[in-house]
Amino acid sequence: MKQWMAAALAAWVLAVLAGCGGTAAAGETGAPVPAAEVAQAAESTKEEKPRVLIAYFTWAENTHVADPSAVDPDAATSASVLPPGNTARLAGWIQERTGGDLFSIRVKEPYSSDYDECLNRAAEEKASHARPELVGRVEHMEDYDVIFLGYPNWWYTLPMPVMTFLESYDFSGKTVIPFCAHGTGGLAESVDDLRAALPASAKVGVPIGVYRPDVAGAEPRIDEWLARAGW
Repeated sequence: MKQWMAAALAAWVLAVLAGCGGTAAAGETGAPVPAAEVAQAAESTKEEKPRVLIAYFTWAENTHVADPSAVDPDAATSASVLPPGNTARLAGWIQERTGGDLFSIRVKEPYSSDYDECLNRAAEEKASHARPELVGRVEHMEDYDVIFLGYPNWWYTLPMPVMTFLESYDFSGKTVIPFCAHGTGGLAESVDDLRAALPASAKVGVPIGVYRPDVAGAEPRIDEWLARAGW
């Protein structure tokens, strides 16, 4: 419908421009259309930009570190457990470039800041198909056209809180674009599982996976990825 209306308006604008460029025939009484009105009509034919949401889940915002100063800054897990967290950092760069709204997916019951304990809970949740309760909701999800969805690779798939998020809204007709901070497992089965969790009318955009140790220097990769997708 929007495309039909845009085409009709465009045709009208062309007709007005053609009429203004010639001499009125005998018997015509129409007054010339002001240039400002023509410009406004032409502007209305332009396709509206999609409204963008960047939703992400990160361990750093779903845990509590009692003594951050005691965390070894050189440890492999430090960038994940201390703010801003890996996926939050990627989400921030995407937000800067797309102008979208940020939303942090957060659980009611935080995960342990101990790597092994967190890993064990994540494994148990995956095995039981758990849907951890979340706090906070996206207001007016129906208004968003594109959702960039960020997450770490937990046990070769999406963290179960992300599954809770996906099942909490209607994604019909929306485009979901995954971005993932991962270890040696890469994106694993996460994109396939994401696609299976969405309604048939939703589209899944080209994903990006960033190796956790490379996240700090990944801003140029995010730029290239977004540019290829036309952002």
